[in-house]
Amino acid sequence: MTYLKSNLLFEQLHTEQIYQHLPRPIVIADALTNAENMGSLIRLADNLGAKRLYFLGEQPSRHVMKLRRAAASSRDNIDWSFTPELNLRDLLPVDMKIVALETATNATNIYATQLPENAAFVVGNERYGMRPEILAQADMVVYIPVPGPTRSLNVSHAAAVLFFEWLRQMHQRLA
Repeated sequence: MTYLKSNLLFEQLHTEQIYQHLPRPIVIADALTNAENMGSLIRLADNLGAKRLYFLGEQPSRHVMKLRRAAASSRDNIDWSFTPELNLRDLLPVDMKIVALETATNATNIYATQLPENAAFVVGNERYGMRPEILAQADMVVYIPVPGPTRSLNVSHAAAVLFFEWLRQMHQRLA
């Protein structure tokens, strides 16, 4: 076995072909404050092949270089922007289902939940989670079961789990 660069492997596997059968998801981040998390989310949305990424809130005036460094080349690969818009339906196609990743009373275990094909994924603030007015707009709310003593995940790590669980489920459905 020898190392194979990821670009070469995925080019051979044609992983992007999943979007010949599915709409590309949209990613929404509610009031993130950490530039590294924002940059990581840009990169993750690019990894996912998302259609676009919205950051709800103001663009940070400080630490922009940290955002750019964390996003790397992904910042040029995906359409992303900051918006003051809080009505998610104004940002999304009509038929898209909003999936919030949050620990909430009506949340279901991500691994026991059938995620929708046409999805907008929403993640919350690093410290306070998702604002109630954003969470209330979700069609479904999922959580990631964490068995260790630290019961929360970094927002970019949690987003990665959500995105790749969605991809896993979509690959299963298309198989």
